[in-house]
Amino acid sequence: MKKAYAVIGANFGDEGKGLMTDYFCRLGRSTINIRSNGGAQAGHTVCTADGKRHVFSHIGSGCFAGADTCLSEYFILNPMLFSKEADVLGNDIGNIFIDSRCIVTLPCDMLLNQYAETVRGKDRHGSCGVGIFETIVRNRDSRYTLRYGDMLKADRGSLASRIRLINMEYCPKRAAELGITGKKGNELMELLSSVILTENYLDDLYTMAMRCREADEQVIEEYDTAVFEGAQGLMLDQDRADHFPHLTPSSTGMKNIRAILDRLEERDTEICYVTRSFFTRHGAGRFDTESADIAQLYGLYDKTNAANEYQGNFRYGWFDLPGFMTSLSLDKRYITKGEKTAIAVTHLDMTDDTIICPTGMLIPEDLSYMTRADMLYKVSGETADMITAADMSYAAAYRS
Repeated sequence: MKKAYAVIGANFGDEGKGLMTDYFCRLGRSTINIRSNGGAQAGHTVCTADGKRHVFSHIGSGCFAGADTCLSEYFILNPMLFSKEADVLGNDIGNIFIDSRCIVTLPCDMLLNQYAETVRGKDRHGSCGVGIFETIVRNRDSRYTLRYGDMLKADRGSLASRIRLINMEYCPKRAAELGITGKKGNELMELLSSVILTENYLDDLYTMAMRCREADEQVIEEYDTAVFEGAQGLMLDQDRADHFPHLTPSSTGMKNIRAILDRLEERDTEICYVTRSFFTRHGAGRFDTESADIAQLYGLYDKTNAANEYQGNFRYGWFDLPGFMTSLSLDKRYITKGEKTAIAVTHLDMTDDTIICPTGMLIPEDLSYMTRADMLYKVSGETADMITAADMSYAAAYRS
């Protein structure tokens, strides 16, 4: 039977989803890597044994493993950021399939996002600043909706006119709703009036179209192995009211993946929940186990997440066992009978192979036991060859 893996971040993101996606993509012969939510705000780091390192944001993290990429209907396209990433990676990015139903970020969405965060001051939401939420809000109004397939059907002149209409008709109203007024509002509208901004954007759109192919999820059937790559983490899911408003506007767990799998032939499926051996958060919002001292105490560091204007500093904390268990419990409602679950614990090399909780230490096997996981992956480094896998299915069956 064909295989499917789902890689899901269990916490606030930055758990190691890129590493685990790369690992699973190396297990199959014919592999497609599906982005199942979010968009180019993802920052999934992959390092290889031969020294390659890249933070994947648009293209699937299985790229270095030779996997093709499928950007599903639940993915938000950004031609500007796609072009930048594709230029960095060069021609060796495999086949990239884009669902024509994808909504597409415009320059105005990014600018509205960034200006809104600026005027919020100390009340910032912790956004990445790439316009994900603003893209969704704009597309809720049928007058301003732009989907990938429709954009490619229009001629360049008509598309440029439609973007100008959005800039001049929609954006002033949306800016006022966001509190972008006065000098900041004038600055924003001056930027949006630039013909060069729109023309450069269209260049990126058509470059992306030339490097990719349109296809819906049925293209997955052509591959033996499907690796679904989630973005952000379960604690940032749009339905997590307990963490509102500092959430991401998408379903970060199995919900979208379940919808896609249900439209395909049955596969032998494993859902892997990824966590660090401690907790982190990049951006504002509730963080129950945050500790100002834990990074220094254990020598914790992160090569990818630097402080930035919109998300602020990278935050560290103890492993939140109750929060972790709650997140998995909520997400498991989308798992069907016969599907396996797995736990992957990353960054164990930083914490002496233990999970550091505020009340004491756990070993990864403890976490596997408590979650009744069928597989356990222990990660003590940045590359796929530093992952050890243990079949826990017999123990899981015994505990059932």
